[in-house]
Amino acid sequence: MTCPECSAALDSAGTPCPRCGAITEAAPAPKLTTRRRGLRWAMYSALALLLFIVVMAASAYAGLYHGERDRQTQRHEAIEQHYRAGLVALNEGRPERALAEFAYVQQLDPQHTLAAQGITEARARLAVEPTPTSEVTQSLAEQLLEQARAAYVAEDWPATARTLTQLRALDLAYAQEEVEELLFTSLYHAGIAALDDELLEVGISYLDQAIALRPLDVEAVNRRNLAARYLGALTYWGVDWDVSISRFEALYAVAPHYKDVPTRLYNAYLAYADHLAEQGEHCPAERKYTQALRLFSDVRVDQQRAEAAQVCLVATPIPLTGDAPVMTPQPIQGFSTGRLAYPVYSRERGTFDLYALYADGRIRQIARGADQPWWERGTGRVVYRDRQAGDVKMMLPEEGLPLQLLAPGGQAWPTLSPDSQRLAYAAQDAGGGWGIYVASLVNPGEAQRLAAGWAPAWGPTGHLAYTGCDAEGICGIMLNHPDDGQPATRLTASRNDVAVSWSPGGDLIAYMTNVTGNWNIFLLNVHGGVQQLTTHEAHDGLPTWSPDGSHLAFVSNRSGGWALYVMPLSGEVTWRILDLGPALPGWENQRISWSP
Repeated sequence: MTCPECSAALDSAGTPCPRCGAITEAAPAPKLTTRRRGLRWAMYSALALLLFIVVMAASAYAGLYHGERDRQTQRHEAIEQHYRAGLVALNEGRPERALAEFAYVQQLDPQHTLAAQGITEARARLAVEPTPTSEVTQSLAEQLLEQARAAYVAEDWPATARTLTQLRALDLAYAQEEVEELLFTSLYHAGIAALDDELLEVGISYLDQAIALRPLDVEAVNRRNLAARYLGALTYWGVDWDVSISRFEALYAVAPHYKDVPTRLYNAYLAYADHLAEQGEHCPAERKYTQALRLFSDVRVDQQRAEAAQVCLVATPIPLTGDAPVMTPQPIQGFSTGRLAYPVYSRERGTFDLYALYADGRIRQIARGADQPWWERGTGRVVYRDRQAGDVKMMLPEEGLPLQLLAPGGQAWPTLSPDSQRLAYAAQDAGGGWGIYVASLVNPGEAQRLAAGWAPAWGPTGHLAYTGCDAEGICGIMLNHPDDGQPATRLTASRNDVAVSWSPGGDLIAYMTNVTGNWNIFLLNVHGGVQQLTTHEAHDGLPTWSPDGSHLAFVSNRSGGWALYVMPLSGEVTWRILDLGPALPGWENQRISWSP
């Protein structure tokens, strides 16, 4: 290239000429042809179309994914909804409806094992459903009120009170005025009758329930308070002689002729004096002997007083240590009456020990290496399985002297008849099968085998309930009266329906089962109808009725460790009353028992 001004050679256009300094303009860039512009636009369009297709495909996939996920969510919600509807129908005594709900769940999910169990249970209940009558088709509340009216007319006051208490626990508003009137009258008469029969704890319990409805007359209040003071003094008998004596002294001051108060006070003086003398405390022992002699004269006791007085004159007093334990009981919320026997597992020794919890907060060990308690009605004695000796024993916890009822034979679940004349229990045969046996306490060696089964519980009406199987091999809770010669009747349809406990009135049975996937507590009416009482995801079981039939105590691991709980029949609230520890191995084969 040359400079246009001076023709000097140039390196490139747009640079100054080295000779004259002129600047030569660069040649214009060649323009694209129409064909090349078309190709470029086609390429841009193809890229845009590809991007659009990718976006649309991604959107379609996301829509399909979320749609499928929504459908799966709706399917699972429908399964859960119909499964729960089946449980509700089952608990309300509508097995036909329950069967339809569980069958629909299986259509949605053929692998739903709980639905299959529900179908089995519903069919079993259909098979044992009694012929419909006016009584059976009525609601449970109506049945209970009719039973209460009949018992009231017959002046069976305890039965009337128990039935009406259960009715109020189920439905407080049902026929409220009539129920309260009948309940107060029955509680009043039941309380007075129990006091007349020396059943002080029972009488106080009835009268306290009556007071909650309306005030009592003066005579009933006085009788109730005297009985309460007597029991309060007796509570510390053999536990804290000083407190027991002070309470009997106060009672003696206002009612010196009430029951055996003078004799009790005399014996308390002597027992405490003997204890003090054994500890080397002869001076206070001499004072207690003197107080005893002021009530009753006795040459032997006077000699003991004189010996204690002589030693007191010459001996240096020894401070008393290690005296009988002084209890400082505290009331427990939700547990306001009676005593509860229960097993506690000892991890150090690998066995169970048996304890009793009292409503005032006292805890007493009944026996070591023992479990499966059953309180005798009206006596305060408890029957239990001695795991170490392999037999069955009876004991009054306050005395601590066990009585052997059966020779060692590996017996389990001992239960007394209502009149305490016979003992039913379960034992294994040579092949390992369990059988129910009934023995007279007069001659326990001649036990009769009643049926195949395990975990018996004798009800207040004379019927035995236990877990067993019928002639067709279907297992569940069986009902048998040992004296009527009739075959047993099957009430439920799972071999895991166990831990039977009778209501005080004998018309309701509480039991535990795992038909819902975990252990829960159910309520069974012996005339027909089942209701689920607990629905917690943890294990709830071993139910036992309160003495008045309004509450249930049970064990549960819902707090992580094992504990005792109490709840009303409505299940609206539960109280955790006592921790049992982190381990309760084989708890399904245990039992707890609640007594007045």
